[in-house]
Amino acid sequence: MPTKKEQILHKISKIKNYLRELSAFRDSPLEELKNDSHGKAALERFLYLMCDSVISLLEMMIAFKDYPSATTYSENIDILLDQKEISENDVQLLHKIVGLRNILSHDYEKLDFAILKEIIDGELSGVENLLDRFKNKLD
Repeated sequence: MPTKKEQILHKISKIKNYLRELSAFRDSPLEELKNDSHGKAALERFLYLMCDSVISLLEMMIAFKDYPSATTYSENIDILLDQKEISENDVQLLHKIVGLRNILSHDYEKLDFAILKEIIDGELSGVENLLDRFKNKLD
């Protein structure tokens, strides 16, 4: 059975793969993306998987550090902030990720692809930085 550290490293690797897949959409013009049903479906799925995996990673980091467990996604963020594992900037990013995951899960019919494109074009580097910092905290 893999250790908690190995599980976290595997999760980070999966998230980085999702980020690579999502980065392919940066070169797609918005109008082209809106008219590509397969592209839209792939974009939505990779975004959902990335968001859900980041949320799982937060839970894994809390367990790895032996902090009290949370009952909500937002509590995970609060615990990691209280323990100084993340910054205020990370909090904003993580709340966006939680909100995006919920929209992708429950309100997918209301998706605004212009907003999704903005996220892909600008927000993903923050996730990459967070992953690198989490990886450094494992030692």
